[in-house]
Amino acid sequence: MAMTFLGADLNPFNRQNPAVVNLVIICSGVWIFTALLGLFWPSGVGALMFMPHLHFFAFQPWSVFTYIFLHAGFWHLLTNMLWLFFIGSILEDMTGKKHVWRLFIGGGIAGALLFMLLNNTLGIGGEMARMVGASGGVTAVIVGTAVMFPSYRVMLFGILPIELRWIAVFRVVLDLLGASGPINQGGYICHLGGAAFGLLYMMHTKGTWHIPGVDTLADFIKRLFSGKKSKPMRSARVSINQDRSSFSQKTSVTQEEIDRILDKINETGYDSLTKQEKDKLFKAGE
Repeated sequence: MAMTFLGADLNPFNRQNPAVVNLVIICSGVWIFTALLGLFWPSGVGALMFMPHLHFFAFQPWSVFTYIFLHAGFWHLLTNMLWLFFIGSILEDMTGKKHVWRLFIGGGIAGALLFMLLNNTLGIGGEMARMVGASGGVTAVIVGTAVMFPSYRVMLFGILPIELRWIAVFRVVLDLLGASGPINQGGYICHLGGAAFGLLYMMHTKGTWHIPGVDTLADFIKRLFSGKKSKPMRSARVSINQDRSSFSQKTSVTQEEIDRILDKINETGYDSLTKQEKDKLFKAGE
């Protein structure tokens, strides 16, 4: 009998699992692995950390991706995974898996690149700066979810209803204050890079802003890891400028219906949707 986590298979590559569950499993597994690896081969772990100074980055460019899954300690991991699970689950329940993956990976890379830019131009963090953690990707998920569903309410500590937009604003304000302080500037700058990516990506997804190549690159990476040959792109997307006939052919749901459902969520919350509306929204996001 397979071991499970919240009802999901512990295999992080099981496509039947929620994306947030797979990401939590992967990050937790990598943390355990690198903790053990560090006892015998510390330099091996160091090669996976992100070093923004060009002199070092030139020798380990892969670190702009691998650092996302590393964490400095248990509490660092736990904090990131709690944010990811609770906010990411809202986004995944209403739009499907792909936006969670794209925000998490894209936000992490965007945060690293912003830190690299400021490190090499302004010297922030110093030449020997290193960075680990999923915070940039998690911040992208938080901001992206708030942009898509700003009026969605969550119960803070189980008693205080608060809209997602204010959670995202609070997070970004804290990061701005942190980036201007003397401690962990690189980490806070990474968060801000992730926040910017989350904002722009969701504006792109909603059709109010176009980022060239985002969908093409994401589909290429997906095919690369899945090992499948390239196929004509026919995937349905929520609130994206797309030919209406191809959208309805794939999902039997029109763009107007999706827009109406999203507007209803913004006005009265996700819980006000009927089961049929929830099914349509989930189907469109697959």
